[in-house]
Amino acid sequence: MTETIEWTRSQTGFGKATEQDDFYHGRNQPEKHFEMTETWYWGFYEPESRLHGFIHIWTHPNLNLCTGGLFAHFGHKREHLAAELFDFRNFTPDTIFDNDGNIRLANGLSVIFERPMQRMHVTYENADRGFSLDMVQQAVQPPIVRANDRHFEQTMRAKGNVVYGGRQYDFDNLSIRDRSWGERRPEGGHLIPPYTWMNGAFSEDFAFCISGHDDPALGPDWSGLYDIAPERLMSDAWIYDHGKMLRLQSMSKLTTRADDGLRPVRNVIDCVTDDGRRFRLEGEIISSNPWHCWQNALCHCGLTRWTSPQFDGVTGWGETQEVQWNDYVVRRCKPV
Repeated sequence: MTETIEWTRSQTGFGKATEQDDFYHGRNQPEKHFEMTETWYWGFYEPESRLHGFIHIWTHPNLNLCTGGLFAHFGHKREHLAAELFDFRNFTPDTIFDNDGNIRLANGLSVIFERPMQRMHVTYENADRGFSLDMVQQAVQPPIVRANDRHFEQTMRAKGNVVYGGRQYDFDNLSIRDRSWGERRPEGGHLIPPYTWMNGAFSEDFAFCISGHDDPALGPDWSGLYDIAPERLMSDAWIYDHGKMLRLQSMSKLTTRADDGLRPVRNVIDCVTDDGRRFRLEGEIISSNPWHCWQNALCHCGLTRWTSPQFDGVTGWGETQEVQWNDYVVRRCKPV
């Protein structure tokens, strides 16, 4: 099987962001199919308690539709409603923007773009769950834009607090956000192994975002089920090192999964940048939530502790998001 999901793939090189790219592009795009989407993602975490938070806003502009919300949890969860806070609304109008382009969702989540592409203030309160979030995200690196100028990631400093159960959890750490617009995202299943989106930051000067499939040469759990050509393993990848944006010449990664056959627990990535340097990145997923981002897909979202021989004694933090579809899950999910 050699199917691919084309909306995840990047061309070589980089695009260029504008100050307007935080704001809704909406229906002013050449793509008029109902599958065209637009998304915003921000994360937050507090490692000592294994608090992991996830904000996602997903519109279908040509359907005038918005799906959005957030979840937050401590440690690993079997089911996304087991998160200490889970509050998404699937079918609401995309009239979520004020005259300045700021966002307010149906559940009360507010995103104020205090300085577009540089600084956002995020707030949310849920009295029923005894939960609140007050966070500022400040850019520490430029946006890393795909060559098609329709997607970027950006390393931010997330500073703020969560209050839950009468306790306040303060955080001040690096987190990589994600933004996309103007492309179709078909909801059908895919006859492919899991697709893993992994990011992390070791400092304000070094961060990465690498996505793709396991390397068949490393003996993944799906060996013998799928046939992925070597040139199809890497989907999109970059490393930012002290002001330089780098693409990868090659990438080989293996994700180890839990006894249930599904939940990612560890990533090991070996890669070579386009200037010839080699990196090994090892990630342990310490807190995760299995979110059905849409009904034909299962996305395991997890706070990841990163180490590397290139950063001896330094811990990086970031995210693992692994998408799995029906064909893989039915083959690998162990029965009760």
